[in-house]
Amino acid sequence: MTTDLDLLRDLCAAPAPTGFEAPVQDLVRRRISTLSQPSGDPLGNVWGTVAGKGTPNVVVTAHADQIGLIVTYVDEHGFVSFDKIGGVDPQLLPGRNLIIHGTDGPVNGVVGRKPSHKMSKDERAKAADLSDQWLDLGCSTRDEALKLVQIGDPITFPSNFLPLAGGRYASPAFDNRAGVYVCLRALEHYAGAPADADLTALLTVHEETTFMGAKAMAIRWQPDVIIVVDVDFASDDPGLDAKKLGGEVKLGAGPVIHRGAAGNLALTDLAIQVAKDEGIPVQIKAMPGNTSTDAEELMAAGSAATLSFSLPVRNMHSAFEVMQPDDAEAGALLAAAVTRKVAEGAWDAGRFVPRI
Repeated sequence: MTTDLDLLRDLCAAPAPTGFEAPVQDLVRRRISTLSQPSGDPLGNVWGTVAGKGTPNVVVTAHADQIGLIVTYVDEHGFVSFDKIGGVDPQLLPGRNLIIHGTDGPVNGVVGRKPSHKMSKDERAKAADLSDQWLDLGCSTRDEALKLVQIGDPITFPSNFLPLAGGRYASPAFDNRAGVYVCLRALEHYAGAPADADLTALLTVHEETTFMGAKAMAIRWQPDVIIVVDVDFASDDPGLDAKKLGGEVKLGAGPVIHRGAAGNLALTDLAIQVAKDEGIPVQIKAMPGNTSTDAEELMAAGSAATLSFSLPVRNMHSAFEVMQPDDAEAGALLAAAVTRKVAEGAWDAGRFVPRI
C-alpha cells in the first residue's frame, strides 16, 4: 500500500474555506482529467467518472471545503474584524498567524485581543468572542489595509503539512482533504482494474456551513450506491473517551466504518466483509444518529444504498489536525474494492432493501 503524500500535501496546501473552494477544486479537476473528463456545476461541485457498463452507478464523495474566517470590517487604524466560516473555535485564535487571501495574493496577519494583564477575572475565565478579536496586518490606516484586503476576503490558518513521529502529519485541512484524497485515489485504483460498475468521484462544496453541495447533488443524481467519506474524532488521545464516542477510533488502524443510522446496513456489512477479504484494515464505530456529514443529505434523496466511513483525526477544527495518511490510502482501496464487489454478477438493488 503506497500512499501518495505529494497529492495529500498539495490538497492540504490549497486554501479553500466554504464558498472559496476554487483552489482545491482546480487541483481536483487536473487530477481527474488524467482518467476522465471532469464536470462541475455553478455551486462548485466537481466530479469525474471511470466508466464500466453503467450499472450499478457508484459515487464516492467527500466535501472539499475547510473551516476558515472572512473579513467583515476594517477600522480607521487598519485593524481587520472577521467572522467564522464553519466551526472555528474562538479560543484557538489569539496570538496566532492567519492568512487573508486577497485579490493580489496572501496577506499575513496576527490575531490580537485585549492583553490578559488588563482583563478582569471574569474576562480571563472565558474565550474572547470573535467580536473582541482582530487581525493586525501592521497597517496604520484603513486606506493602507484596504490596499491589501477587501471586505469578504477569506481567511485560513497557514497551510502547514508538518511531519510528526510514527508516520503521522499535522495540517489545518485534513478535514476534509483526507476525504478528497480517498475519492481521487479510489478513482485511480478502480481505473487500474475496472469492473462493470461506473465509479464517479464527487467532491462537494459548502459542507462546513449548509451542506448545500450535497443537497444540490441529491436532487441532480440518482445513483445506485453512494460512499460518503469524511473525518472522525480519534479516541486515542487524552481528551476523548472511546465509550462516549461509540467505539475506539485510532490513528493508523484504518478507515472507520459507521454502522447504524449512517447508512444501509447490508452495504455496511458488505464493506466490512470486503475489507476482511482484501486485507484492508478497518475500524467499526456505532452510529446511532446524525453523522454531521454530507451522508444525511445524500441519503434523504432515497435513491441509493449508502455507505459512510471516515478517517481518524485528532484536534479536529484546529490549526493542526493530526492524522496518519496510510488510513486515507486504505480508505481509497476500500472504496474501489466495494465498487467492484457490488458490480459482481447482475446488479440487484433488492439486496440492499431492508427487510422486516
